[in-house]
Amino acid sequence: MRVFISCLFLVLLVGCSYGPDVDTVRADVGQRLELALPGDVVELAGLERRGSQADTKAPAGEKRRIVYFDATLRLTRDIDFGAWNAPGVSGLVSALGAGPKGIEGITSGGNKANDLIRAHGTVLYRQEADKWVAVLPAGYQPPVAPGVVPASPERTGAMLAALRKVVDAFPRDTSPEQHAAIEEELAAAQASIRARLARVSDGYAIAAGAEHGQYLRVARALFSGRGSRAVPLITRGGEENLRLLRSGKVSLALAQGDAALDAYEGTGAFKGQGPYIALRGVTSLYPEPIHVLVRATDSLNKMADLKGKRVAIGEIGSASRTTALRVLWAHGIALEDIQPQEFSISGALLALQKNQTDAVIQVIGTPADSVRDSLTDMPLRLLPLSEAAVSRLVDARQGYFAYSIAQGTYPGQKQDVPTIATAALLLTDTAFSDAELASLTRRIFEKGHDYPSLGSAQGAQISLATATMGLSIPMHAAAAKALERLAPAREHTEEGENGPPNTDRVSASPTVQLMD
Repeated sequence: MRVFISCLFLVLLVGCSYGPDVDTVRADVGQRLELALPGDVVELAGLERRGSQADTKAPAGEKRRIVYFDATLRLTRDIDFGAWNAPGVSGLVSALGAGPKGIEGITSGGNKANDLIRAHGTVLYRQEADKWVAVLPAGYQPPVAPGVVPASPERTGAMLAALRKVVDAFPRDTSPEQHAAIEEELAAAQASIRARLARVSDGYAIAAGAEHGQYLRVARALFSGRGSRAVPLITRGGEENLRLLRSGKVSLALAQGDAALDAYEGTGAFKGQGPYIALRGVTSLYPEPIHVLVRATDSLNKMADLKGKRVAIGEIGSASRTTALRVLWAHGIALEDIQPQEFSISGALLALQKNQTDAVIQVIGTPADSVRDSLTDMPLRLLPLSEAAVSRLVDARQGYFAYSIAQGTYPGQKQDVPTIATAALLLTDTAFSDAELASLTRRIFEKGHDYPSLGSAQGAQISLATATMGLSIPMHAAAAKALERLAPAREHTEEGENGPPNTDRVSASPTVQLMD
């Protein structure tokens, strides 16, 4: 009997060391779903625990485990997860701690009551005495791609070796400006080579974005499989994408609505290049709101509090940086009023954690994986934009519209946060015939697409109802006609309810308020 009791004790001890049981996980996930999605939208029909692992980023002296699970959700009423005026997929992804391709069953055009959604999720737990306490959904950490040197013909290898010698010939004390020039030329060469190879193979290139970034994911989701000839390219983002499109190196590009308008008019970052009058919008994809992030423990509560502080405004050359400066301007804050820092989003969040910056301003679609991941290391708050600043930015007609980051978008976010957003746009110029572009537009909006299962959570927000929302430049006539044929009775066009948007001028960016 004593042996039996000892064995039982060991079993219980091992079970505790490997995290909470399935009933605990089910209860915690159900509670998070209730907080993230209003009005009894879903019910947790089933959950299976799929193991756990130690959290290697746990604070010293604290024991944490990441628990993996598969969940089945049943919708209790009709819902369009792609709507821009509801928590939708953001709340779902954050509540479940799901990563790219982690949710299946969300369909373009909306889901019906009793539809089933299946998810592969995570919850982070902390051990307190003999109990496991849920901290928050563990989020998604993208894998680091290993370095691979592909095989190449002798001549190509010789050219690469010669190029390496040119780069290595620069002394180690080369100035940052020279390093930047080398990097820009190498990036441009890589993009040019990939674009030409795509055309040689009777395909076309789309300028997407950074590796593991939202633009690259949505491009791959939109154009993967189904006989697609598109080749999504890794780039630095919207402003570089617009330059690649204008130079003819790509046929499609993704960019923020405000950056597209600057390029079209030849202003902002594109001042001196002249208006890009051939630029046309194919469709709006999803909203990209401004995030102003601070540590939850700090005393910063409003934008005016940023004066004199260290503020990460984004990298030079990024469209997000341009937007950040405009947001500061709208609040009466000049560049000299802050201590500007030029980090990438990942670098900025790391600096925030290490107390090397005080605030991060970033344009990014929700839910942002980088923000969710940072919440496992430190509590964060979103600062609201003032009502006057929002009005000033919207009235300036620079591609912005009023927006709210809805309650439940991020774990622990208990209220809506007013801000502004710009739309992520799919762009082209004269690269395609009208027939090709109409076909491409129809492919994007074919019924039944499940873009989240293809790796893009933001892809759930792509729908006919928002295809022209936030479109800051003229729409391509062929795309407009294709949309009109797909949904003749479609409402919410930028010209009202009686037809497609005007394709001969820049249309006004509509005001979209997520929550009352």
